[in-house]
Amino acid sequence: MTLQQLDAVCAIAANGLNMSSAAAALRQSQPTLSRHIQNLERELGVDIFVRTRNRIVALTAKGEEVLRIGQRMVRDAQDLARVGQSEATEGAAELRIATTHLHARYSLPRVMKAFAARFGNVTLTLRQGDPVQCCELVAAGEADIGITTVADRPVKAIVAIPACKLTRCVIVPRGHALARRKALTLQALADYPIVAYSAPFSGRWIVEEAFARAGLKPHIVCSAIDADVSKTYVELGMGIAVLARIAYDRARDRGLVALDADRLFAPSTVNLVIRKYSRLTRHAQEFLAAFAPHIGVDLLRKAAEGEELDRARLMRDAPNARRSVTGER
Repeated sequence: MTLQQLDAVCAIAANGLNMSSAAAALRQSQPTLSRHIQNLERELGVDIFVRTRNRIVALTAKGEEVLRIGQRMVRDAQDLARVGQSEATEGAAELRIATTHLHARYSLPRVMKAFAARFGNVTLTLRQGDPVQCCELVAAGEADIGITTVADRPVKAIVAIPACKLTRCVIVPRGHALARRKALTLQALADYPIVAYSAPFSGRWIVEEAFARAGLKPHIVCSAIDADVSKTYVELGMGIAVLARIAYDRARDRGLVALDADRLFAPSTVNLVIRKYSRLTRHAQEFLAAFAPHIGVDLLRKAAEGEELDRARLMRDAPNARRSVTGER
């Protein structure tokens, strides 16, 4: 058994069972890739893939197990190669962080600044996207860590560690009728068009679920993946917005008012996202510890090694997210 054989299995699975795409990804010919798979199946005595007319159409049950173990072994081999790097080499590394606009703009600035001051030779690269894209970037090894909410059906290759909660507020133009109400209600909000997050964001389905439970249907006038864009459209008078509280900056958003909506909408959970069965570099550990100091290094390591987490406890104990631009809650 060789790492080349396991690489072949992983590449085929990662490329949707397409042999030509997998061969191109590994810079090998299709016959070479086929030979690796055939040799591995012969050595193990099991079929890894289901074939129809010499075309791979699925993984077998045993193949799923081979893939899971193979992915771990390939990652371990990659991590082992990194262990031998000198401190100087590691110091000149790159740390790739997959995150959404909200956290890039409001949660991470102070963490980024402090980290850059401490590790001047490390290039920090933000890979921005929606929560699903962020998780996929980490799973594919295109990002080292992620800081984001997680979809209902998370990517299998990642571990999501609950780190903090995002509470909600309703953003309205200054002088808006809702700002004069003593208490907000979903019925009152339903009377106005809403600028909402796009579908992959937890902020969108949390809002829709709250209205649905009340027997109401919100009027979504437009959607965006960027809290600042949403606030721009609110200022233009297109509607109101339900956003994470950290997205409201009193000093900058002078034409807007944030109305408390904690009791109307459930908070969402921000997670630290890492690949399963991976080695967290020292820089990744330091960055995550700076963002969520209450999450210990031991827990990070155990999660990376595939150990089960007490997610219910972590979510219960998670503090509210802080806006790191000013340090306010």
